[in-house]
Amino acid sequence: MTYNPTTISHRESKQMEVLVNQINSALKAYSDKDWNYSRIALVIRPLREFDGPYVLKIERLDLAAKAGQKDLKALADEVKWGDRHSSELGILEVVSLRINKALLEATSDEFWHYQRAVVRITTKEELGREQPANAIWYQITEVAGEDFDNR
Repeated sequence: MTYNPTTISHRESKQMEVLVNQINSALKAYSDKDWNYSRIALVIRPLREFDGPYVLKIERLDLAAKAGQKDLKALADEVKWGDRHSSELGILEVVSLRINKALLEATSDEFWHYQRAVVRITTKEELGREQPANAIWYQITEVAGEDFDNR
């Protein structure tokens, strides 16, 4: 097979689009109140449009393997830690933790066919070495809520 960056990039982009759509669909099941009325969704943008050093990426945990199960437990522990220490984290860390928390609470392993999606932070440089044309970012939509108005 001849190396063709356009073909590989197109295939990766389609896979990324399918995964982002699946995640966003799953995130809709998480209530506005659980989001604290700041609903988060993922968006795909060309890597060249990012000014900062960090972007998001999606990893898959193979829950059929012991390593994947161990990684899932570590993720759950990371989310619990993040809930308690959010004031010590950067915004991108908070966003990734909140998305992962929502995915853990709103979806089952069966939903992911035991290939659970996890949102991670990576450097733009590292992702660029993997040769993707696009990266993942987040979008926050503020929604009205009675509890929010009474804080």
